[in-house]
Amino acid sequence: MPDDHRPRYAQLSDILRDRIASGLHPVGSFLPTEAELCAEFGVSRHTVREALRLLTEARYILRRQGSGSQVISTEAQPGYVHDMRSLAELFQYAADTRLSIADITLARPGPEDAADLGPSGEEEWLILRGLRLEQDGGLPICHTTILINRAFAAIGPDLPGIAGAIYPHVEARFGVQVALVEQDIRVTPAPRLAAAALRLKPRRSVVRVTRRYLDDSGRVLLASVNLHPADRFFYAMRLRRDGPRGGWS
Repeated sequence: MPDDHRPRYAQLSDILRDRIASGLHPVGSFLPTEAELCAEFGVSRHTVREALRLLTEARYILRRQGSGSQVISTEAQPGYVHDMRSLAELFQYAADTRLSIADITLARPGPEDAADLGPSGEEEWLILRGLRLEQDGGLPICHTTILINRAFAAIGPDLPGIAGAIYPHVEARFGVQVALVEQDIRVTPAPRLAAAALRLKPRRSVVRVTRRYLDDSGRVLLASVNLHPADRFFYAMRLRRDGPRGGWS
């Protein structure tokens, strides 16, 4: 390890970053396991995890539980890395971040949000607006609008005290269940209020990620609209073949 006065995890992060930049660990490959790094550098698992956290925040690597640390870039990239493959990982994303609520109101959605809700977009929804932030602060991850079916509007007073994702609380309180999540992603100019909240210049591009949470009858229980600054957004997806001759899922 270099002989300097920085924390050992910062030193280890620099070593791994240099290995990535040199091509020793090319894009698509995986770094050694936490146990292997502990043994090689004589450090604790906590030190290794903090080093990997720095690399993840700089978007050199993408970490998945059970899969290891995959190299995704040879250069630091600004932004928040969000990889989602299941409702459980979506719930973990909400648990690892925090939602700062600006306002909650019962109203009809604006034209763009209404279009994402189909025919029910003409009805009133319980609408929550705010910012999704990393737990330790810093730049906002995204501007969030959550639209809750009016049938569940009674949950409104509880929303400011809710931690993590909102959909499990709706499920538990009203005896419903999310059977399917539909997701759309597109680039759009940032609305004025969202741009101000995200500290962007007016009409700068944002990545609009819309999710609809449906029950098994196809009813939209709630929906979320997340506006990510385009230069701070990274989306990852892994496809697995269904059987030896099957398609990709």
